[in-house]
Amino acid sequence: MDNVGIGMIGSGYMARTYTEGISKYNEGGTLVAVAGGTRAPGLAEDYGMDVEPSLDALLSRSDVDAVLVATPHQVHAEQVIAAAEHGKHVLVEKPMATNVADCDAMIAACEKAGVTLSVIQTLRYRGVFKRAKQLIDEGRIGKVHMTQFTSLWTWYHQTKTWLDEPESGGSFLDRGAHICDALRWLTGDEPSRVFGSVGSTKGEAWKAMNAVIQIQFVGGASAQSWMSHELPQPGFPDTRYLARIYGEKGIIEADGFAKLRIADSGEWEDVWEMPKIDPVGRPNDPNRLEAFYLQTQDFISSLREEREPDVSGKDGRAAIEMVQGAYMSSLSGAAVQLPLPRQEQGFQFDGATVSRKRIPG
Repeated sequence: MDNVGIGMIGSGYMARTYTEGISKYNEGGTLVAVAGGTRAPGLAEDYGMDVEPSLDALLSRSDVDAVLVATPHQVHAEQVIAAAEHGKHVLVEKPMATNVADCDAMIAACEKAGVTLSVIQTLRYRGVFKRAKQLIDEGRIGKVHMTQFTSLWTWYHQTKTWLDEPESGGSFLDRGAHICDALRWLTGDEPSRVFGSVGSTKGEAWKAMNAVIQIQFVGGASAQSWMSHELPQPGFPDTRYLARIYGEKGIIEADGFAKLRIADSGEWEDVWEMPKIDPVGRPNDPNRLEAFYLQTQDFISSLREEREPDVSGKDGRAAIEMVQGAYMSSLSGAAVQLPLPRQEQGFQFDGATVSRKRIPG
């Protein structure tokens, strides 16, 4: 197609982020309409889009070729499946869904409809991590043996008020989808086992504000992640997205908000530094927006070029399976083997109880 007509589903902070990026930095795609949320009329007015009264009305438009789903986690599956049934290509925010069974249903619906499904994983497009992956792929540190990833914060994004709803899956699902995807992507291998401890120090375990997980990969590499959103002020410096990667020939330190360094000859070498960004005070800073509009551009280009997007539905599913395995491990106290057995793929950690969705067949 020469030009991709895009419908925005959702109108909150992230929907506005993607709308800004598409409208100012992307080529080959045009924002057509928005539906969903109380802020939809304002978003439509600011960016010259139509506002539709319902999801069905948006999906029924012939000038909408694809949709970007930027809504709460718990409605991703039903909205993606509805979009596929209307013949629309889909780019859905992470986390792809709240459990593996829903991811599978989304993938199946898109395959049946013959439409593209891609999942937003913007850490792959951040300047520091993008360059770190290039160094790994060039063989600068050889095969990856171990990775440590810290994501430590004194606060959580206050615009995501729906994260206080148990069915959202908690903060570890939200942040962990980023981290687990990055660990799998940087390692270049599939996970085989996960052990985790997930919860909160403030008595609301389901919010999952803290997590420590360990992952073993098929090829022998291992990874560890420490995540928290409950640190006392001032927190630890330069740890919001920090990866340390140990390979057979060298090491890499990649701070997503600061500097990329490599040591493959016995000394540290500075490779690149991320310009300072302020996601709250300056959300439309081009340096902040870059990772988002690079991924939306890939999605648009994949449709125009009739190729697979960089991040597939199966990639999105893999991150959810790792997060889900960590939740299950935390509850049982034992390591969990991956891939998950079919009967466990509907696991849902949603409040004080755990439910398991019945999977047909």
